[in-house]
Amino acid sequence: MSDLDPEFLQQQDRQMAAQFGEDSPAARQFDRARRRVVVHDIMAFLRGYRNHLLDFGPLSESLASGEPVDLGIQDVPLKAIRGSVDRYQEFDMAFLPKHEGLRDRWQRVAAARRYGLPMRPVELYKLGDVYFVKDGHHRVSVARLHGDETIQAHVLELTSRVPLHPDLNPKDLPDIQAYGDFLRVTKADEILPHVDLRLSEPQYYARLLRHIALFRYLNREPGEEPREWPEAVRAWYEQLYRPICEMIRASGVMKRFPKRTRTDLYLWITTHFRQLNNRLPRPDELDEIADHLDDTYLAPFWNG
Repeated sequence: MSDLDPEFLQQQDRQMAAQFGEDSPAARQFDRARRRVVVHDIMAFLRGYRNHLLDFGPLSESLASGEPVDLGIQDVPLKAIRGSVDRYQEFDMAFLPKHEGLRDRWQRVAAARRYGLPMRPVELYKLGDVYFVKDGHHRVSVARLHGDETIQAHVLELTSRVPLHPDLNPKDLPDIQAYGDFLRVTKADEILPHVDLRLSEPQYYARLLRHIALFRYLNREPGEEPREWPEAVRAWYEQLYRPICEMIRASGVMKRFPKRTRTDLYLWITTHFRQLNNRLPRPDELDEIADHLDDTYLAPFWNG
């Protein structure tokens, strides 16, 4: 139609208003979603974290290993979609819209759903068991608000160095990222698969890394170059870490403080020994450490 009839234009305006206007079902849904965000923001503030999606960038830098694998099109549980590649601050943890600038696009997606229009699959990255939206934030948001269980998605998967689960607590992210960074630097997850080196305090990974670096430098013959990192990490584990952890396990002291890890204890013992002797312990000195485990090394740790 080259010359549109004014009455036709008015009819189109009325239809658009019915679908997207201030009193449309989509508009009311958006308003309801925005009210929920306010409640979620308050609850997050009181619990000590920010109410927005997980940021794919720093998490993937710390945790991702290898190249993405294309998993194709599949149905993905909506509750497992916890993050975003580049819009993590625009939606809250329940994938509700956080500002008015999202209204127009959000309402159009909601109206399209209401009228049964087809929608293309969203695009997701999978890291561990958590999904991050690359494209399709509004479609995920609308689907979650309507109570859908799954959504069709094109998925690219990245292997995670540290287990990552959809029900993770935002407060655990510093620990997860710190351990991921430690593994990324040392490649311990590749060199020592199935060995858990986690610490209970993320700031101590730098100290553990210094211990391995010091072992790498000292554990060599005079005039020799330091071992390559993979060989040094494996030798550190076999000659120092594993014997001390076996000593800790045999002593039963872990039962006295269940919130600590064996690597916490290893780090305390070797740090305390170094403070007393200006060096790391040698394998032939481990029996002496075991004999004095409680009174010499652990009393300050457990009482602290």
